[in-house]
Amino acid sequence: MKQKTDIERIFRTHYEKMYNLARCILYDEDECKDVVSDVFAKILTEQFVLLPESEEFYLMRSVKNRCLNILAHKTTKEKVVKLLMDENDNMFLESDNELLDRLMQIIDRLEPPIRKLILKLRYLQEMSYQEIADQEGISKVTVYNHLSQAIDFIRKQLK
Repeated sequence: MKQKTDIERIFRTHYEKMYNLARCILYDEDECKDVVSDVFAKILTEQFVLLPESEEFYLMRSVKNRCLNILAHKTTKEKVVKLLMDENDNMFLESDNELLDRLMQIIDRLEPPIRKLILKLRYLQEMSYQEIADQEGISKVTVYNHLSQAIDFIRKQLK
């Protein structure tokens, strides 16, 4: 009975922080809820004993690692689609593969070529704005402007 009381207390105390961390990494409500549930399920099934002084650290680290594992297993195309589309867009009327192919064709048509390069460096190679700026010898503001214009162009083409 003590374990049930402990897990309930831990859940009530830490769920919101764990969910918010997952949300910052994954941006998908359902995936975030699944991640937090998985962490609690692991605690229950493996009957971990969490010390009060380290339970928050353990829980947050577990959520972060679980989220990073999920991201690592997604294909590059899925990551780009997720980053470029609003949740409210009703663009998933087509099959996912057709949409992904269309998206990649649109990206290939981006002009000027630096815009396409910056988009690929940012979302496919996951480089930071500063890393891209340093590599290309341009400012972070220029990187931001090209990305913003690229995303606007892609959204317009998809509608």
